[in-house]
Amino acid sequence: MTHRWTGPVLLALCALFVAAAAGAQETRGGETRMASAHSADQPSLPLDRNELVTVRTLADQRVVEFVIGPVELEAGMEHLRLPIQMAEFPVDGWMHGFEIEMVDSAGEPLPLGLLHHVNFIDPDKRELFSPIARRVMAAGRETATERLPDLIGYPIADGDRMLIATMFANPLEQDYLDANLVVRFFYSAEADGFMQPRDIFPFYMDVMGHVGVKDFPVPPGRTVQSWEGQPAVDGRILAIGGHVHDYATRLALIDVTSGKTLWEVEPDGTPGGHVTGVPSDKFLWTLGKKIYADHVYRIEVEYDNPLDVAAPDGGMGAIGGAVWVGKDVEWPDFDRTDEDYVADLANTLTAPDRLHGHGHGGADGSENVDGEQPAHDAHAH
Repeated sequence: MTHRWTGPVLLALCALFVAAAAGAQETRGGETRMASAHSADQPSLPLDRNELVTVRTLADQRVVEFVIGPVELEAGMEHLRLPIQMAEFPVDGWMHGFEIEMVDSAGEPLPLGLLHHVNFIDPDKRELFSPIARRVMAAGRETATERLPDLIGYPIADGDRMLIATMFANPLEQDYLDANLVVRFFYSAEADGFMQPRDIFPFYMDVMGHVGVKDFPVPPGRTVQSWEGQPAVDGRILAIGGHVHDYATRLALIDVTSGKTLWEVEPDGTPGGHVTGVPSDKFLWTLGKKIYADHVYRIEVEYDNPLDVAAPDGGMGAIGGAVWVGKDVEWPDFDRTDEDYVADLANTLTAPDRLHGHGHGGADGSENVDGEQPAHDAHAH
């Protein structure tokens, strides 16, 4: 089965890992475990762990580069998950996009297929619909570059801290023993234009909630899974896309308070139920779809499994997008003691010590020699 995000071309602010926490679950021998959502001990941030990341500012080009590596990738290597790194943005302004590239230490290009995924997480700010650390950017080998219009951007400040979760893989027949990932962020500064960009922020919702396992069984017949939450602030959805598995027939975002369906799509696919993508929508020129902090919103996914057995890949349902929030809007106080924030952060920081998956192993059903299933927890668009 092919897992595919077909999301709005609005930076990977909209491109959030559907596994939602860059390590929300752990698979060992087919049994799924996750960190307790009621953990009382907040894990320590890796303040001094930056040995594998170098930050460079190219101010005249309005570019900030994060170089991650070098790493050794032997031919046929399934996955190499680096220890979580921590680095800071060195500029004030607005992020308008990114590009990624694999290179050797001399700057010569290498195949982008050596990257599995990279995720930038701000541990000091919250998600829109949940109190977990904000997913700022995510990308994989399918997403080499994204750009935003200059009139909108994600606000960044000098000193903003980022947890960087990176996984490499080498499906090729050649060793690459000096590989580096370069992530270039395009930005603008306040002095660059007469008008400042509008502030936009990522948002993400999952039918299984924001902490824990993200897949669920899909028995024969109809299955509906949903989750409800409230946004932290008022805003306007400018772009939205989603992710589902095979046999999904509907994905929707509903304003429960008003009774209105804000977004509803039927996944693209074959007559047999194989999903090839999820249509996305942008609402830039209509000023977006209004959402309210005092309204309840429900993400809902529906499956129709024609098989006589449970769907082999189970089900998932997630939405990612970008929301415009006014500069005068105050976000709620950030709570580092919130049990969901603590559990999510613990999962993120311990991810390199574990292998993750949806609970159904690799694309070919294979397992590693030690009995642990390969990791496939990154879905980026």
